[in-house]
Amino acid sequence: MQVFNGSGGKQVWAFGRHTVWRLIPVPIQQQVEDVLAAGQYDEALSLVSRSDSILESEKEDLTIKIRWLRARWLFREQAKYEEALSELTDLGATPTEAISLCPERIAGELADEDLEDKVEGSDSDELTGDDQSQQQQPHMEPTDPENSGRRSKKKPKQVMWKEALYAMMRYLTEHRRLLQRAAAEGKRELEYVVRVLDDDLDGDCGTRSSLQGHVSRSDDDSLPHVRLKRLRFALERMEIPVAAMAQVVDTTLLKVYLECSPGLLGPLLRVKNHCDVEQSEGLLIEHRRFSELVDLYHGKGLYRKALQLLQSQGMSPDGGALQGTSPTVRYLLRLPADQFELILEYIRWPLQEDDSSPSSIVASVFTDDRPAAEAFPRPRVASFLRLISPALVIQYLAYVFETWGDETGVLHDDMIAAYLDSIGSTQGPGDAPDEQLRQRLQRFLRTSKHYSPEKALARLPDDGLLQERALVLSRLGRHEHALGLLVFGVASLVLAEQYCVDNVDACSGVFVLLLKILVGSPPSDIVDNEAALLRSGSLASAGGGPLPSTVEQVEGARQEIHRRFAGHFLSMHHQHIPAADALRLLPPDLPFTPDLLAYLRGQLCALDQATRASDVVRNLRVGEDTQSKRQLHRLQSGFVVISESRTCPHCLKRIGSGTAFAVIPPQDKAARPVV
Repeated sequence: MQVFNGSGGKQVWAFGRHTVWRLIPVPIQQQVEDVLAAGQYDEALSLVSRSDSILESEKEDLTIKIRWLRARWLFREQAKYEEALSELTDLGATPTEAISLCPERIAGELADEDLEDKVEGSDSDELTGDDQSQQQQPHMEPTDPENSGRRSKKKPKQVMWKEALYAMMRYLTEHRRLLQRAAAEGKRELEYVVRVLDDDLDGDCGTRSSLQGHVSRSDDDSLPHVRLKRLRFALERMEIPVAAMAQVVDTTLLKVYLECSPGLLGPLLRVKNHCDVEQSEGLLIEHRRFSELVDLYHGKGLYRKALQLLQSQGMSPDGGALQGTSPTVRYLLRLPADQFELILEYIRWPLQEDDSSPSSIVASVFTDDRPAAEAFPRPRVASFLRLISPALVIQYLAYVFETWGDETGVLHDDMIAAYLDSIGSTQGPGDAPDEQLRQRLQRFLRTSKHYSPEKALARLPDDGLLQERALVLSRLGRHEHALGLLVFGVASLVLAEQYCVDNVDACSGVFVLLLKILVGSPPSDIVDNEAALLRSGSLASAGGGPLPSTVEQVEGARQEIHRRFAGHFLSMHHQHIPAADALRLLPPDLPFTPDLLAYLRGQLCALDQATRASDVVRNLRVGEDTQSKRQLHRLQSGFVVISESRTCPHCLKRIGSGTAFAVIPPQDKAARPVV
């Protein structure tokens, strides 16, 4: 074959033995189109860079577009996921471009076919079922003819799809950090490179058919003028809101986690995220990831939906990890104080469902060291717990008083009401009240200074809890009535004596009141339980003699017991009972017992001691007065010489004839006061 250049080198001819060929130069656009069709993107980049027929401004645009298509080709055809995503990152592509490479279950509405695939497809828009299934998954086998002989060595599609997901997961995680940094810096928008359609494309630019390339011919039907079908799109820089892009990234990342790393769903949803609630909710329910769905609701402030889900799963026999009351209780601990009404609404079913540990639930939600627990309205909590059990009210208010030192009178009144309700609920017909609860109530009545005694007295029963009534009467200052209850109603002289010891600071004459009651008869407004105990023999041993049966015998036994105790009482507390009051109250026929002798001896000793102390004080005052008079006389008899040169020892100023001065005893120095 021979080659001949004609027309000054503009035409090239090739001669064979029987044929003549004319070699026509192919336009650079056609060459680029051909290599792109063959998937040789590196060759296309080389052609564009070496071409002299392309303007420099167009070279950069073409290079970026070819790199864009190359990245998509690497991801879909070559399974080089990391390299493809890195290329898109270098180009500044929006994350939606990378997401669109994934199948529809990951990309959702962003799912799109590669531009090359649309160009190489048939003119018909219809696809067979196999074609649609192939577009749902990335192509796992390369189209390079050189690699066709090694297809048997390629990894299975499932393995390669997992690799694609892990690569996408790393890409989205890194971009999520970028968006978080931008939000932390106060940026509201970020600049991205976005793929858009050219304005000169025919048809509807919003459809995928607008991406189809086309070939136009001149009027003289000469050689076709080929446009670059695969590059008929534009790349523009746009400002995209950070919040909108963060929603797309986080929602897609959640989908990727569901596919390949479900264990990472919790860390994603438990922190601040921008996942779309509607999409994420449907996906998590579909995959039965209810624990992660609770985290999603909580992060979005949908507390009620989270509690509804916890309740439905907790009551369901197949609730899995959320079955039972514990998940709901743990979630209630996460709620802020402003969700108090919601907490009361959804803590009811764990308290009613779990009979074994209502106290631990109350301790966890209402009485721990969380700031939210301390900020709860305490009267509302007490009112709510009273509907469940008075024991829970006692537990809660005891913690409030001891730990937080609350002095609210309403809460102290509620505590007394809870004790009384609890005592009434544990006491059956004809049974004695719970002594442990009574002791706790009595201790509270003694120590608390913030409850209303009038309200407490109105709540107490008339025919029971007499010791508690006596404690409340002491707060009202009605000591004589309280002592009458203890002596005749409770029939305990020891308790009456202890009452006097406890209240002597508030009422100095309380011992005299008890002595008056001991030597008197029972009041008409007090139930005389002492007489019944004397008849039954419970107090007969204390007074000695046979069991009394008649009224006279009962009164005789009572009088003997009271008089004997009065002697003991006088001897033990003689310092609080004046002799004049005691002698006025004691009956004339009272025998002179050793206890009475000890009382009189104590009174005489106290009187003698007081007299001696008075004499000592009087003598000390007389001596002090005498000493003061002598010192005054000595000071008045002295004199100070004031001369022309005499100066004040303090201010060192000269004391003149018209200057006021004073003498500071006991030193003989003149000092002028500071005026």
